[in-house]
Amino acid sequence: MSENYRFPGDFSLESLELIDKAGAPINILPLVLEFSILQDLFQPFMRIELAVNDSAGFASAVSKGLSGGEIIYVSFKTSDSELKPVKMLFSVNGVKDRVRNTTGNESYNIEGVSLEHFNIIDKKISKAYGGSSGKKITEIVQAIFDEFIMNEDIKSVYSFFKKEGKEITKTGLETTDTTTGLHKCVIPRYNPIEAIRYLCEEGVDTDVASKLLFYETFKGFHFRSLGKLVEEEPKPKDEEFLYHPSAYDTTAYEGGKNAFFIKTVDRLKESDLTNQMTDGLFSATTIALDPLRKDFNTTVYRYKDEVERFSKLNKFVIPGGADDNSIVHLKTSRKGHDTDAVFAKENPLQKRDVLKDPIRDSYLKHLTNNVIIVTVPGNSELNVGDTITIRFTPATSFEEGKEEDKYTSGKYLITKCRHVVTKRMYDTVLECVKDTGTEE
Repeated sequence: MSENYRFPGDFSLESLELIDKAGAPINILPLVLEFSILQDLFQPFMRIELAVNDSAGFASAVSKGLSGGEIIYVSFKTSDSELKPVKMLFSVNGVKDRVRNTTGNESYNIEGVSLEHFNIIDKKISKAYGGSSGKKITEIVQAIFDEFIMNEDIKSVYSFFKKEGKEITKTGLETTDTTTGLHKCVIPRYNPIEAIRYLCEEGVDTDVASKLLFYETFKGFHFRSLGKLVEEEPKPKDEEFLYHPSAYDTTAYEGGKNAFFIKTVDRLKESDLTNQMTDGLFSATTIALDPLRKDFNTTVYRYKDEVERFSKLNKFVIPGGADDNSIVHLKTSRKGHDTDAVFAKENPLQKRDVLKDPIRDSYLKHLTNNVIIVTVPGNSELNVGDTITIRFTPATSFEEGKEEDKYTSGKYLITKCRHVVTKRMYDTVLECVKDTGTEE
């Protein structure tokens, strides 16, 4: 961290405003005790929550009432000159947990969601995509994103606020992972997010599991492959997050003011053999039905045969096994119809490989073999989809110089992220997953 980073959790909060329905900006910093911005790798939009202590009748004084649709503007960052501020706009969804504390004082929480959420929540898509020759899933997702999510209406809103000095830092859609093959489909009155989730299931890329995700971070929206995220280098660059028990006396990272020390750890999951055996980590059988040919094909997936092809956070294999029929997938397929003398004249585009389902299930179980929640000093550079390196000292020894705990240390993937800013402190709470330890 730079010299202006004074203490762990040091931050700069440039602006926290609510713009009412009349367009008037209101500084709500004096009222807000705490705000949290939440990201989730498996959800499409970010959310914000503000804890308000109100002795001024603010909720009633807002033009037309605080009833949803107002705009929240926030600009903040970790106090590091090398980092740029995070500047975001959210739309108020509503007020909850309203409590009268004393005469003339009440507390409540204001909930907000990314503007794009309200732009598409009541929309439906009834449209064909792919044309006569088909398009890549990546291209179809981009088309839906441009027409329904980050469309001209939303861009005009952002442009207006930019002229008012409230520019946002997020951009459009990042689709660095290109899907393979061509696809034609008709979206039958799906919500845009439902349509994208359908395409995530249909899409296949060069990663063996092809687990595709659509999510939002401070940088913008992302359509990425889980396996490709796992392969990326840990952040922040050349840094590791360290955890020592409170009794461990160390001066390590004193020069960095403990910016990468873990404050708390909560272990949600450390392997679950029953779940692994019954939910498809180790094996599964797929029965692919061809109703036109009145035929079927049975394929058995085994983790031990595929695991070496997985993109891994840490390099080892989860021990165990299960019966081939622990999970049975029943699917329809037109595999081979494009070369069949009878069906080729229909010019069918082969549906995605139905055998991807057991691989995807197994891969997700592999990556989430260990789940932890860690609290670190606030770091506005961290987002879901990032990987980080965490080092734990052995639980049974506080002696300096001892090797790390080989089972809990390693490379982790951030799946949930909560940036929590109070009057005096900024923390980042991360839910992270990993597969195996650093040693067998």
